[in-house]
Amino acid sequence: MRRVLIMAAVGALSLAACSSSSSSSAPAPASTGAGGGGAAGNSLSLTVSDFKFAPAALTASAGTVTIKVTNDGPSIHSFTMDDDSASVDIPAGSTKTVTLNITGSASFHCHFHPTMKGTITVGGAAVTVPTSSSTGTTPRY
Repeated sequence: MRRVLIMAAVGALSLAACSSSSSSSAPAPASTGAGGGGAAGNSLSLTVSDFKFAPAALTASAGTVTIKVTNDGPSIHSFTMDDDSASVDIPAGSTKTVTLNITGSASFHCHFHPTMKGTITVGGAAVTVPTSSSTGTTPRY
């Protein structure tokens, strides 16, 4: 059920991002220093450039987290949770938004480029996220 809700939210946000370029009144994310990421009302920014995520480690307070992912590189990339609970392709030069409702630490990657990896830590207790090797999935190239 959680997966269905997350996927529905990602789909709705993707459509909204494509249909409008209006500015948001939400405050700009601020860096949290050590650990990376920015949290301002649980809105984070992530940049994909030079075949890496920057920052590679995101942190946020507990609750729903919205991540604005900007691809500054010349190649298509993705933001894909290791447990496949959320995934969005980000064409070169574009920005997509992903919304997560997790608590703890979880990992993400680019399914086009499996060496691109990052983590997100939200709130308190840890969550268990299977890795691709434990689930037997094959990375998509």
